[in-house]
Amino acid sequence: MASLIQSFANLFATSAVQFHPYYLFCTMNAVHNIKKDYVCDNFGGFLNNQCNDYFSKNPISNTDKSSCYQYITYNDNKNVDMMINRWDTFIDYFVEHDRYYNSFSDVSERFNVFHDNLDFIIHHNFNTNSSFTLGVNQFTDMTNQEFKNKHVNGLGAVVGSNACKSFSCSASSAPSSIDWRAKGAVTTVKDQGQCGSCWTFSATGAIEGAWAISKGKLVDFSEEQLVECAGLKYGSMGCNGGQMDGAFKYVIENGQCALSSYPYTSGTGDSGSCKTSCDPVATLSACYDVMANDQISLKGAVAKQPVSIAIEADTRYFQSYSSGILDSSSCGTTLDHGVLIVGYGEENGMKYWNVKNSWSNTWGDNGYVRILRSDSTNDKGICGIAMQPSFPVV
Repeated sequence: MASLIQSFANLFATSAVQFHPYYLFCTMNAVHNIKKDYVCDNFGGFLNNQCNDYFSKNPISNTDKSSCYQYITYNDNKNVDMMINRWDTFIDYFVEHDRYYNSFSDVSERFNVFHDNLDFIIHHNFNTNSSFTLGVNQFTDMTNQEFKNKHVNGLGAVVGSNACKSFSCSASSAPSSIDWRAKGAVTTVKDQGQCGSCWTFSATGAIEGAWAISKGKLVDFSEEQLVECAGLKYGSMGCNGGQMDGAFKYVIENGQCALSSYPYTSGTGDSGSCKTSCDPVATLSACYDVMANDQISLKGAVAKQPVSIAIEADTRYFQSYSSGILDSSSCGTTLDHGVLIVGYGEENGMKYWNVKNSWSNTWGDNGYVRILRSDSTNDKGICGIAMQPSFPVV
C-alpha cells in the first residue's frame, strides 16, 4: 500500500504523516455518508478526476471509517493520532461550510491555515483565566490577512457635513442592564457577505430599533438601498465602505424601504445601481453622535435604544471569537468595522456591552459578541467601542 500511495506526486503531508487524496473521498463517503456525485462536486480539475477514479475503484459505499486509514502513511507514531483528528476536523469543516477545491495544493494550503488557526484557538482556550473563548467558524480556513481583506474593510471616516448633533448625558436614570432583543427592537442577525457594507447593517439595525421603539412594530429595513443609493454625498462607496452617520443623513432626506421590497443582493461583493421602485417606510427626524470615549453617555444612549458603533475587528481574537466577554487590549482601536450595541449588563463582576454583528449567526455567540464595558467618561474601550457611537431619532 505504501508504494501505491507514494506513486502519487502530491500527498497531503504534515511532519512525517502523509494523507493520500483518497483519504478525503473515503472519509466524506464513510463518515458523512455523502454519495459519490456530491463528494466529487466539491472538487475541480485534477482533484475531481482523482475523486471519480477513487469511486470507480470503490463503488460500494464504505461504512467503516477504519477502511480509510489505508490511505495514510507515516514514518513514526508520534503525530499520527493528532493529525488524523485534525484532518477529520478539517473535512467536517469544509463539508459544513461547502468549500470547493481545485487542486491538492488548494486543499493542503487551506488545511495548513486551518491547522494554524486551530492551534491558536486551542492555545487560547487552555487559558482558564481568560474571560472569553475562541472557536471554529466560517473564517477558520482564512489567514488573518485574508480575513481582513475580505470581511473587515467597510468603514469610512465621518466627514464634517455628515456629522450628527452631539449627545452626552449622566445616565443617572439608566437601568443597570438592558437587552433590546427581549424588548422586540432587534431583528435577526444578517450576513453582509464579502461586501464592505458593515456600515449599512449597523445603521439599519439602529433605525430598526428606533422605529420599533417609536412605532411599536419591528420591521426589517433595506441595507441594499443604502449600499446602492447613498453615494458619495453621504460618504458611501457601496461595497467599498461607508459611514453610519452618512446613512442616517440619507434616510433623513430620502426614507428607507423595507427589506422585503429592496432585498440584499450585494453579498458577493458586487452591488447594482440605485432602484427607485420601492416605497420608503422608515423616516427619521435627526441623528446624534455620542460624546467620543464617554462610556457613561454611551450607556445613557443605549438605555434609550440600540446604538451604532465602530470598532476594530481585524484581529485574530475577533476573527475567532466564540463566547464570553472580550476584554483583550490586543483588539486594538483602529476603527474598521460598523456594528450595533443592543444592550449592556454585568456577569461575574464584569460589565459588558452586547453587540450585534453582521457575519451571520455562525460567527461568535450566535452572531453576537460581548465586549468589556467601563464607567469612565474618558475610555476608548476594548476594540475602540466608545470612540464613534451614533444613533437616529424617528
